[in-house]
Amino acid sequence: MKYWTQTAAGLLIFSVAWFAPGADVTSIWGGARGTSGLKSDGTVWTWGANFSGKLGIGDATTNRLLVPVEVHGAGNAGYLNSISAIMGGELHNLALKADGTLWGWGANFVGQVGDGTTNDAALPVQIGLGSTPPLTNVTKLGGRTYFSLAVKTDGSIWAWGMNWNGQLGNGTITPSSQVVLNPVMVSNSQPGQAVNNPAQVSCGYTYGVALLTNRTVWVWGTGLHGELGCGTNVQSLIPIQVPGLTNVTAISSGWKHTLALKSDGAVWAWGLNSHGELGDGTSINRSNAVQVLNVSNIVTVSGGDYNSAALRADGTVWKWGLNDVGELGIGVTDNAGAGPGVDLIAHPLAVQVTLDKYGNGFSNVVKLANRDYHNIAVKTDGSVWMWGANDQGQCGDGTTNDVYRPSPVIGLGARVPLPLHLQKSAQPGHVDLSWTSATGEFFAIEYATNLRNGFAGVIQSNILATPPLNTVSVPMTNGQGYFRLKF
Repeated sequence: MKYWTQTAAGLLIFSVAWFAPGADVTSIWGGARGTSGLKSDGTVWTWGANFSGKLGIGDATTNRLLVPVEVHGAGNAGYLNSISAIMGGELHNLALKADGTLWGWGANFVGQVGDGTTNDAALPVQIGLGSTPPLTNVTKLGGRTYFSLAVKTDGSIWAWGMNWNGQLGNGTITPSSQVVLNPVMVSNSQPGQAVNNPAQVSCGYTYGVALLTNRTVWVWGTGLHGELGCGTNVQSLIPIQVPGLTNVTAISSGWKHTLALKSDGAVWAWGLNSHGELGDGTSINRSNAVQVLNVSNIVTVSGGDYNSAALRADGTVWKWGLNDVGELGIGVTDNAGAGPGVDLIAHPLAVQVTLDKYGNGFSNVVKLANRDYHNIAVKTDGSVWMWGANDQGQCGDGTTNDVYRPSPVIGLGARVPLPLHLQKSAQPGHVDLSWTSATGEFFAIEYATNLRNGFAGVIQSNILATPPLNTVSVPMTNGQGYFRLKF
C-alpha cells in the first residue's frame, strides 16, 4: 500500500491507493448460461442469464446481464456479504456465510433452493430452516445440476433438490410429480459412519460424489453411462465406494462424467464419453476409471457439459471433449452450421489453451472452473478470463458472441497499484478524484475524517472504470478529508 498527500485550495486531502497483490476473486462458479464469482471482501457477483432470478438482483424479468453485477441482500436490503464460499446448479446459486448459514436463489421447481417451497427466488433466501435439524454449521458445498450438497461441522452430508434418480442419497427416489421441500441427510454420513466428514462433495446430473479424507471416492444415484464408476451401469440409492480408486486428492463431476485428481498429479475419469470428455483417446463410455492421457502435474480438475478442463502446476490450462461453441479455447469451433452431426465431434485427447483473444500466451492461471459450456480462469494478477458459450453473456465480455479464446471479464481486471489524484471541482463543495486504468474494473471510494478511526464510510460503490481516465466527483463536507480507492 502506498500513500500520497496533496493540498487543494487550503484543504489537506490524504489519498490512498489500495493494492491487492493477489487475486481479488477467490472463488468462481458457473451454471446454465450463467457465472458467479466470490470476492475477497465477501461479496458475490453474477452475470449472464437471469433465468428465474438466478442473478440474485431482485428482478426476475431482466433476461440477462452482460457484465458482473453484485448480488443483493435478503429482502433486497443492501448486498449479500460475509460470504465464504459459493456454488450453484443449472438454474440456482448458493452462498455460504461465515456464520455457517446457507443462502440460495434462482429456480426452485424441484426444491433446489432448499427453502421449503417451490417458489423461485430472485433474492437470497435461507436454506434448510425446515430441515430436521435446521441446516446450519455448514462448512462445504457441492453443486452442479438440479440438486445440491452441503457438509456440516459434524461431517454429515445433506442434500436437496431433484431426486428422480436417487441423487439425494437417502435411500429413496422421488417421482417427478412430487418434490422434496427441505434438505435431507445422505445415508451413512452420520458421525462415525462410512461417508462422514468428506473432504469434498460434487454433483452430477443423476448422481452424487464424495471424496473422503482417506482419499477414496464414494458415489450414489443412477449411472446409465457408468457414472457411478463401479464396473456396471448400476443404481445405488445410498453411497457405495468406487472400487480400485485410491490416493485421490480432488474430484469434479461434469454433466454425466466425473474427474478424479490423484496425489501424483495424474487424472482419472469415468462415465459418459460421447465427445471424448474422459480424455482417454476414445469416445467409449467407461464404467471404471480410466487415466486421462496427455496431462501430468495437474493441480485442479473441473468437469463441464461433455467437456473437461485441468490446470497444471505450471499455470497452463488443458482441455478436452466437446468444442461446439469454443469450449476448448483453441480459437476454432466444430459447429460449422446447422444440421445433424455438427455437435458430435469428439476431442478425446487433452490440448493446451495456448493463446488469449489478443494473441498473447495464456498462462499464470491459479484458479480454473469448467461449468456448463463455458470456462472461467483467474490469473496471478487477479484478472478473470472466460471462453466458450456466451449466448446469454455468461463470459462477461459485454457481448453475446461465443468466445473461442480466453477473454477478460469486464469489471474484474488485473490488480495494479493506482495513485488517486484530486483537484478542485467545478461543483461547489465537491472535489474531483481521478485515476487511470488499463482495463475496466469495479471500484469503491471510501472516506474517513480521521485515519485513526479507519475508513468507515463508502461514498460510492460498484463504480465501473472507464479506461484510460476515470473521474468521480465527491462531496467535501469539512476541512479535511481522507479518500481511498478500493477494488
